[in-house]
Amino acid sequence: MAEMCANCRNFWQPPRGDNGGLCRAHPPIAQGDGTALWPSVSRSDWCGEYRVSPPPPNPGIRRLVTA
Repeated sequence: MAEMCANCRNFWQPPRGDNGGLCRAHPPIAQGDGTALWPSVSRSDWCGEYRVSPPPPNPGIRRLVTA
């Protein structure tokens, strides 16, 4: 799977269905008017904060819950 925003679990696709979305890897960025916004990104953008979507299963956690 390509490491790009469209495949990242931090990426949110807006309901408009366009080619963009919001990156939720970090808190929203404060604007000058007192509001805060998440960065707008394209589906094909990428960064060093890529996270597999959905996150891979963790058998260690499953063992703790069922033991």
